[in-house]
Amino acid sequence: MIPQEPQPATAPYTPKKWPKQTRSKMSFDAMISACARILRKDGYEGLSTNRIAQVAGVGIGTLYDFFPDKETIVAVLAERLMAESMRRMRRVVDESEGVGPWEGMLRLARQGVANVVEERKLCYVLLRQIPFVMTLPAVAAWQTALVDLAQEVRVASGDALNLPMPKEDTWLIAQMMFNATLEIGFLDTTPAERDALTVGLARLTYRMAVGHDPDEVAMAKAA
Repeated sequence: MIPQEPQPATAPYTPKKWPKQTRSKMSFDAMISACARILRKDGYEGLSTNRIAQVAGVGIGTLYDFFPDKETIVAVLAERLMAESMRRMRRVVDESEGVGPWEGMLRLARQGVANVVEERKLCYVLLRQIPFVMTLPAVAAWQTALVDLAQEVRVASGDALNLPMPKEDTWLIAQMMFNATLEIGFLDTTPAERDALTVGLARLTYRMAVGHDPDEVAMAKAA
């Protein structure tokens, strides 16, 4: 049986209200963007509601009209980041229809790492320095969506894969790939070294799924 992601008993970190008018949407988005800028520059220790309001150019009263605390702003920011990451991963899967298993695996690995690298500092702060972020329903949904995506790839690959327990094995591979993708993205290294690690991750994942390394022709074609 595949383990289920733990779900909180309630849904904390929810805005008091969502913006409806254009002006309020602009203020709402400005506060989310300000939160991201502060986290990138100063980390979670430098974040406060007063600082967010100041950077966003809104009054503190406006902030508290929408958000009860800074944690809720962080939660909305994380949800948006996860949603964009999944949109990109889904696009890669859709665009990879018909390509070989190795090329599809490599595309997914590269996109996953690219998602982290693009917002490296912000992702690191959110996922490594703020404990409650990993308990958010949006993050759990993101991880579940990644596993579902892997299951779709498994089904589409058909007989190309060699998994004794297909559904369970795919879940385990997806978890390992998810965590390895984060670590590769967080590394302080050169683009060439990071890509070499990404290719290595794709190769090991392919080996686990298929039972052997991709052949040299397939690797050269997808390089």
